[in-house]
Amino acid sequence: MIMLLPVLFLAGCSDSIVDLAPGETPLALAVDHQSLELNVASMSKNAVTFTWTSGTNKGTNCALSYIFQMDRQGNNFAGGYTADLGKRIYSLSFTHLQMNELLLNTFGAGIKEQVNLEARIVAIPADESVEEQTAGVTALAYITFKPLPLKLYMFGSATPGGWDLNAMTEMNSVANAPGNFVWTGTLTAGEFKFMTGTTDYIPSYNRDPENVGKLLYRENYDQPDEKFVIDGYGGYRITVDLVKMTISISQETGPRFNNIYFVGSFTGWSFVKMRKDPTNPFIFKHAGVFEWNGGGEFKFATADGIWDNMYHPSVANAPYTHTAVTFTSPNDNKWVLKESECGKPYKLYLDITETKEKMVMTPFVPFENLWMVGDATPGGWSISDGTALTRDSDYIFTWTGTLNQGEIKITCDKQDDWMGAWFMPYEDSEGPSGETQMMTFVDKKNDPSQGGVDRKWKITSAGIYTITVDQLNETITFEK
Repeated sequence: MIMLLPVLFLAGCSDSIVDLAPGETPLALAVDHQSLELNVASMSKNAVTFTWTSGTNKGTNCALSYIFQMDRQGNNFAGGYTADLGKRIYSLSFTHLQMNELLLNTFGAGIKEQVNLEARIVAIPADESVEEQTAGVTALAYITFKPLPLKLYMFGSATPGGWDLNAMTEMNSVANAPGNFVWTGTLTAGEFKFMTGTTDYIPSYNRDPENVGKLLYRENYDQPDEKFVIDGYGGYRITVDLVKMTISISQETGPRFNNIYFVGSFTGWSFVKMRKDPTNPFIFKHAGVFEWNGGGEFKFATADGIWDNMYHPSVANAPYTHTAVTFTSPNDNKWVLKESECGKPYKLYLDITETKEKMVMTPFVPFENLWMVGDATPGGWSISDGTALTRDSDYIFTWTGTLNQGEIKITCDKQDDWMGAWFMPYEDSEGPSGETQMMTFVDKKNDPSQGGVDRKWKITSAGIYTITVDQLNETITFEK
């Protein structure tokens, strides 16, 4: 487990007052909670705060440094917890989670065990002629709680990984909500439960048969192994709260799969994640130079490394121009490129809209020129004055110059009616990251359904930039 550091508070005094610790102020230690049952539902909240006075430097004008110690009662501070705090620190706080981790990991406490402690603060003068001072508190009693898992996995026949411990589906943790997890994706008819690790079948979180929407924690094999049931194939959203021990399962109306993978001889039969179209979550894209390697076959997977539930052509040995798609073909049909068709770039997309599935693959003819337009560019919003990028190769274009604060998009054909071919950001108002970013191709001339799409990059900091565009792989880099 990760030990979280306690919170230190700096008193609002000047260095001279704090370091000198004038007068004869006795060193004293206080605590706001001498006894407390730590609470898993309040993990991020303060549980215990220790405060102390400055102590005295006996009029020597020397600084005082502080060491905080906490140990089990009667151990005479021979072990336990020690924090060398330095100067100017007069308070030390522990959240419920921090104190619980400290008791479990440092003091070896068990779950729901009361740990009896004592604490002290030691003030060490910089002048050796002044003696150290010590103040303490005793009779501290804190009760631990069972820590929540940092990861949670879905496990069962309804999930993409089935009953394989090595292929369990990891859920996403919810930011700023310890013990909360969410997952959206496709499930099949079957059962599942939740696992906290990938090496054993227990512990697990199971269905509470007595209370709908509630979880039970299963610690040993003697306990009932109740599972959640999915009645039919489809998209689902699962939310889990391990603090309240609740679960919510709802069906989604979006695409049945969140990710699609291109797999075939061109990838050495490894799984390459495709890009989801930002304007249509049912469409996934892939591009590249398809080099002949003795095969030429490909199909589409719905989970990384899983050979079930795939998209295939409706016929065997389908040419790349074949658009009809079937799901889970019993004959393992594949698309096939001939050797004479390889060695050139292609772009393809797979539409997984149910009952309307199709695959469209076309040879890619690189644009000879690209221009930037927008109020961030030298030519502004005038297409005729668009700022030309320099063609470095068939696919790569670059430009270096000054960008203003404002917006940018890239035209491929300078159509006066603005209804031509464009490269746009993957998300509207996306700013430069300094790293390679995805962009998307919008062809308003040949696809009227995209006529209303208008996304721009947002430049928030003016300056000199080098822009690199890869029109085949549809990436862009802004380097300031």
